[in-house]
Amino acid sequence: MPARRSHAFALQLVAGAILWWLLGAFLLALTPLPAHTDTLGWTPLYWLLLAPPCMLAGLRLRRLAFATPLG
Repeated sequence: MPARRSHAFALQLVAGAILWWLLGAFLLALTPLPAHTDTLGWTPLYWLLLAPPCMLAGLRLRRLAFATPLG
């Protein structure tokens, strides 16, 4: 994949993660959706607020792992 296409894809992922995080924060702040429930545990909090940064961190670590030489 060309570098320009890869960079554009990374920017789209970041934009999607930011939008996901903002929407999740909105849902947790302005609706009666609890961050913790007895049946789901911390799942709503994770999927609405913590999953986007975890995904971006994982992609960054993957990129760094492939960029460093093994020898």
